[in-house]
Amino acid sequence: MKPERINLLLGLVWLILGMGLGEHMGRVGDHSQHVTHAHIMLVGGVLPILFALIYRAFALVQGLLAWIQTLLHHVGAAVMIVSLYMLYGAIAPESTLGPVLGISAMLIILSVVLVLVQALRGKQAA
Repeated sequence: MKPERINLLLGLVWLILGMGLGEHMGRVGDHSQHVTHAHIMLVGGVLPILFALIYRAFALVQGLLAWIQTLLHHVGAAVMIVSLYMLYGAIAPESTLGPVLGISAMLIILSVVLVLVQALRGKQAA
């Protein structure tokens, strides 16, 4: 399976999870996880689907750099989303989760930079 397909599939899974959290918040009337919900939808769902579309639209080579980008993004997203859930659910304090959130944000930023690098290189798949 190529990074393009992994990004698409995981992005769709994150969207379903985010929609489930949103439905749950609406049903119980507790919107304390709205920040987590937004990050699930955008960082977990929309960004990887956008990556998949970029890989496909520009026929980017899906070699080692694409695999590293995909791994960094999804590890960063998972850590960020779990940490936000713990923060806004008052499971752990911000003093503990702040550094973890910072590291996860850097992983996600780096993953976007790697897509940019690949797009700028302009190498296309055969």
